[in-house]
Amino acid sequence: MASVTINAEVLPQPNTTGGKPLMQVMNQRASSRDYKQGMTVSKQDLSNMLWAAWGITHDGKHTVATAMNRQELILYVVTPTEVSRYNPEANTLTTVNTGDYRKFSTMQDFAAIAPINIVLVVDTSKQERPEFQGYTAGAASQNIYLYCAQAGLKSVVRAGFDRENLPKALKLSANERILFVQTVGK
Repeated sequence: MASVTINAEVLPQPNTTGGKPLMQVMNQRASSRDYKQGMTVSKQDLSNMLWAAWGITHDGKHTVATAMNRQELILYVVTPTEVSRYNPEANTLTTVNTGDYRKFSTMQDFAAIAPINIVLVVDTSKQERPEFQGYTAGAASQNIYLYCAQAGLKSVVRAGFDRENLPKALKLSANERILFVQTVGK
């Protein structure tokens, strides 16, 4: 049984059934840089999306494979009110910082008004090889794209962010490195 982190927000149980057919969703997958200010993403959509990216499946494995089973991926969620770390085992978000840090997650204005920026981080002490780190983060990003396409949400993955301030806002350790940021909204 997974332990629940104290002071963590328990997300709704991810809905892992239904949705549009895979081939249809792959055909609809797109990058978007057009977001409406003030729009929100439901907690259910956020839970489903995080599960698709890095959740735990029926057999206790992650939704994305990692080389040598190193499980180096860490997801952070940046919203207008806080920065949180996703715990896939407990399906929770733990606040690591309060306030609006979206401006650090982008070099482009559109991402600073989007309701969610998911930061894909790797623990380099678990996986040293950059090509394997990139595979894992890329696969998770694609799952976010596919979930967004089937849920009617917009998304775009980016490598542009404030490299000095975003790691501080996430309170990353020396072994943790940001690979990408994925913007999600309507």
